Amino acid sequence: MIRLLASVTGPEEAEIVIEGGADFVDLKDPRLGALGAATPAVLVATLRAVAGRRPVSAVAGDLPMEPAVVVREVTARLAADYVKIGLFPASREARSAVIEALRPLASRTRLIAVIFADGDPDFDLLPVLAEAGFAGAMIDTLGKSSGRLTASLSPAKLGDFVRRSRALGLMSGLAGSLEPPDVARLAVLEPDYLGFRGALTEGPRDGPVTLAAVRAIRALIPSEAAAGTATSGASDRIFVRDFDLPLEIGAYGHERGRKQQVRFSVEAAIDPIAPDARSIGAVYSYDVIIDAIRALAESGHTDLVETLALDLAHTILADTRVREVTVRVEKLELGPRAVGVEITRRRETVEARHS
Repeated sequence: MIRLLASVTGPEEAEIVIEGGADFVDLKDPRLGALGAATPAVLVATLRAVAGRRPVSAVAGDLPMEPAVVVREVTARLAADYVKIGLFPASREARSAVIEALRPLASRTRLIAVIFADGDPDFDLLPVLAEAGFAGAMIDTLGKSSGRLTASLSPAKLGDFVRRSRALGLMSGLAGSLEPPDVARLAVLEPDYLGFRGALTEGPRDGPVTLAAVRAIRALIPSEAAAGTATSGASDRIFVRDFDLPLEIGAYGHERGRKQQVRFSVEAAIDPIAPDARSIGAVYSYDVIIDAIRALAESGHTDLVETLALDLAHTILADTRVREVTVRVEKLELGPRAVGVEITRRRETVEARHS
């Protein structure tokens, strides 16, 4: 299941996020940059306060890609359950040298590499991290005022990061100025955790964490108890109609190497909208459907419209609030106005197939 990583500045905020339901306590000093590091003394105090109730991660700091510097700062934080190391903009050789220098420390604590969505992200370093013994990798943003994570990397690219990490046995995390509406859009990618700071604070990201904000984010992240439960009774419907995108599609030779217009229409039966819903974070957003369609457009050539329809239905049904989905996929350039396929899938059908 997806876990909540909450960034804190010390023992007091650690108590707040634990009470609010955080799964990981992430120690940093947000005044000092994207991965501004708290002092080793604050780490010791935080570990003492948490007392093993949650895993504690500590960031090593906004550091140059110089092996000796990074090793020194990581070594000072080995008491943490996890240490996060930023792979800041530099050549692949420089980043690889830092990773190699950290190899001996990977046996002493769990190391998490942070790849920056807006800082020359290099997913080809994932195998290097796995081979060096790192426990995981996450994506974050350098410029906290320049927009959310999805402004720098599309959901399709983020999904590719999660899949590649999982295949290598690496824990995966997503963070970067995330807001409540981002939870549902990123949850379908199934990362191991989502990381938050600004959404948990009163005012700017270096302001104080509030219990109400932590609880609000916790309530949006799918829980283990809710996953896979079948629902009954009344439902509402959400739809995206006539969304046209150029895709590489077709089984014939003349259809390869070029794009043609494909139209998507999706209608999903969802759990009833709560009477007190007043924000996008409280509802199932059509953005989730649009993200899933755009991801298909970025996935490369597909022979069959049936494959597109099945993949899209499976992605949408990954959200436990969706009970049933109807997907229509139409090719628009074959002579008739449209040719294609329409399928309907229900949650029970998907669960039975994967049980």
